[in-house]
Amino acid sequence: MLTHRRYSLKWRLTLFFSSGMLVLLLFLSIFIFFSTSNLVHQHEQKLLNQKATAIAADLKTEITEEASLTITYLTRLLTNYADVNQFINISDQNGKEIASIQGANWTKEPEDYYERTLVAKEPVQLPFTSELLYVQISTTTEALEWYFSILLTILFLSSFFTLLLSGIGGYWLSNWGLKPLDHLIQQIHSIFPQRLSQRIHHHHVETEIYELIHAFNLLLDRMEEAMVYQQRFVTDASHELRTPLSIIEGYVSLLQRWGQHKPEVRDEALAAVQQECKRLFKLIDDLLALAKLQHTLQPGSSKVVQPLTPLLLEVKQAWVPIFPPQIKLLFEWEEALVLLMDRERIRQLLDILLDNARKYTDEGQVKVRAYGDEEAVHIVVEDTGIGIQAKEIPHLFKRFYRVDKSRTRKRGGSGIGLAIAQAIVADHEGSISIAPSAERGLIVQVLLKKAGMD
Repeated sequence: MLTHRRYSLKWRLTLFFSSGMLVLLLFLSIFIFFSTSNLVHQHEQKLLNQKATAIAADLKTEITEEASLTITYLTRLLTNYADVNQFINISDQNGKEIASIQGANWTKEPEDYYERTLVAKEPVQLPFTSELLYVQISTTTEALEWYFSILLTILFLSSFFTLLLSGIGGYWLSNWGLKPLDHLIQQIHSIFPQRLSQRIHHHHVETEIYELIHAFNLLLDRMEEAMVYQQRFVTDASHELRTPLSIIEGYVSLLQRWGQHKPEVRDEALAAVQQECKRLFKLIDDLLALAKLQHTLQPGSSKVVQPLTPLLLEVKQAWVPIFPPQIKLLFEWEEALVLLMDRERIRQLLDILLDNARKYTDEGQVKVRAYGDEEAVHIVVEDTGIGIQAKEIPHLFKRFYRVDKSRTRKRGGSGIGLAIAQAIVADHEGSISIAPSAERGLIVQVLLKKAGMD
């Protein structure tokens, strides 16, 4: 049961798109507002400079004699240029004010962030004196407050509706873009364990969806193969266990009917029961070993760097005495072979290969060679046995696979040994292969990485 559910991908994409649009609109609105306000203020400053120049020109025309430089006369002249938001004054070179006039709304300090104080100053050279007078106009931009308020309102409303439309459009686009994913989800829900052979169609879809469908179909292939393999394994294992049990049951029935009065029947039955029990124990041990190798071992566990020669000597001493006289067991190896290995597992690997070679070789020889190259250590087991057809070789590592079941059972094979050998080699990050020998038998080649090789 789910205790927490994240937002759907559609809503997350919409939220991401809308958030990005909000940030973009915010920066764009700020840029537009300040750029426009600077342009307006520059235009107002230009008009103010033109007005100061016009006043200076009029003063040159109107004041022709020094007697006209009175406060009353100058104030009357400045009244013609009066503005409610402006302050106009005339001063001498020392900054002493001669005359001034201010509008009704004039304030020295701006009252809010909309307002600025603009100043224009123009010199006046009168014809009857060498001294300069200065006309200075100061104005506030209070009159522009309504303009900036409208600008902010327009920016806010346009940003709001743009953001709203982008959210709706983002959801629609994400919904449209994720339709193939919704269709994929529906197809996945329609797949049940009983219908693992069903595959998802991927025609006319985007590259990313195609890759996802292709990967999921590959997963279904592996799951179906695993389930078929598991069913086959259960069937084969049941058959392998049933066969010796059936034999034991038959001999037990024979003992019950004839064994009490016929010692030869009793001895035969007991010997057969003992043999089949050994087969059962061997089969169970192989199954447990295979399960342990495939489910409990981890790469690098119980592995140490060590030479291979002592292990080869140990295997040689153990196997040479138990080989029949008509089969010659030969060993050949290089001395300087070093591996990162689990010694017990490699010993088990060599035992499996030699046991198979002994079982399926009637006469001739079995030769074990170990040599190295720049990257790997090669262990080769070659026999002159009965051999198999080339088409059967790819199946030899499957559990319980046998080319001839009756002949394999006669020779004591269970079909698990090579599967265990492959698991051991895989745990050591190596490879194992089988090929027909020129001497009719088989060549099993194991490649293991040298110690220190990545």
